[in-house]
Amino acid sequence: MRWASPATKAFLALVVLISWANAQAYFGTLDAQLAACGSDNFITVGCIQNFLTLFSTTYFRFSPVSYDAAGPQRSFPDYDPGTNYNNTVTPLSCARVCRGFGYKYTAVRDNNCNCGMQLPSTATTDGTCNVPCAGDRNQFCGGGNDAQIYLDPTFAEVIPITPLNTLLAGTYTYLGCYNIPNGFPTQDNRANSLVGSIDICFQTCAGLGLPLVYGSPQPSGQVQCICGTGFGYQNYRVDPQLLAQPGDCAVDCTVFGGAGGNCDPSTGARCCGQQNSYPVYISPEFQGCYSPQIPGFKTSVTQTVYECYDLPPLQRWPPKVLTLPGTYNPALTISSTPALYHPLSVNSVAGGRVYYIYGCYGTNPTDEGGLTGVFNIVTSFVSLGVTPATLEGCATLCDSLNYDAFGMVNGV
Repeated sequence: MRWASPATKAFLALVVLISWANAQAYFGTLDAQLAACGSDNFITVGCIQNFLTLFSTTYFRFSPVSYDAAGPQRSFPDYDPGTNYNNTVTPLSCARVCRGFGYKYTAVRDNNCNCGMQLPSTATTDGTCNVPCAGDRNQFCGGGNDAQIYLDPTFAEVIPITPLNTLLAGTYTYLGCYNIPNGFPTQDNRANSLVGSIDICFQTCAGLGLPLVYGSPQPSGQVQCICGTGFGYQNYRVDPQLLAQPGDCAVDCTVFGGAGGNCDPSTGARCCGQQNSYPVYISPEFQGCYSPQIPGFKTSVTQTVYECYDLPPLQRWPPKVLTLPGTYNPALTISSTPALYHPLSVNSVAGGRVYYIYGCYGTNPTDEGGLTGVFNIVTSFVSLGVTPATLEGCATLCDSLNYDAFGMVNGV
């Protein structure tokens, strides 16, 4: 299949953004996920206590963002960039995006969405997750310090947490030569480290539970080791023979005198790379039912199309060494209610703010009878009288007075 390169076109609509993100491999379409996995079968793990202070900075570094043209490798296409808060967040929308980036776990805390590959055994599920979701206030999206955790049950039952994993290091096989100017978009400093040899690099990435790895020899004799779950912006596969220096994608990792040689240029085994051209290795042990798209061949970053690359069976999910989980209690499956794809909105006149629906606020929206409400009754009925009362008219007046929110009660 051939894909258009996003660098060559202007973004015209959200639908276009989603399809291009799929083409560039940093986020797949929902259709691609459902085709690969069959359903949304994410499992509730529980509300993890002290997530923000104990686990977020180590195990859940990857944080999707609204579309960013300068760095779309972290872009979550379902986010609406026109709001001050992410009004698309629900457990399902976050789980889908983490799956789209190749991660096993989803953490939802205070309407923030983070992804990770491992959950430590010290995590306790007695936290408090009572913050309403911005995408659906009938659901909860974590707490102030605690996070609701979900997992993709198509990953291995347990991905071992260990600094070096010798057993699973041997499951990486050569994927191809890739142009990678800026590493993989993991946001995890453990996934970019100086190690003593290419063998320790494989062991390090296996210890982190990450399916992709490559290395680069350093003048110190060490190897710069890079791990990840998927490719990033402007990465593409190259034919080593077409490089200005064909050997750049099959450099002996001991070229500067380090330990552990035996690079095999004919198969790519145990080789390093340089000049942005690297032999990438992949392991099915750390993949789920959906893996981020693997970019195929291009001759330069400016080429407008490239071929997608389909993984051979031995490099694809399911894992061959680790064990897949048994059946889960259906009651643990998270709500299938997604975020609003196109959030209901009201535009103020003359190009002012766009107000997005945030939810229904009970029976006492204003201050009446000594009870505290959402809106101040004096301000609402004196300063903000609108005739005739319409959503657009209310939005326009509130915009002119610099209010961030408005509501209507019984047509007023």
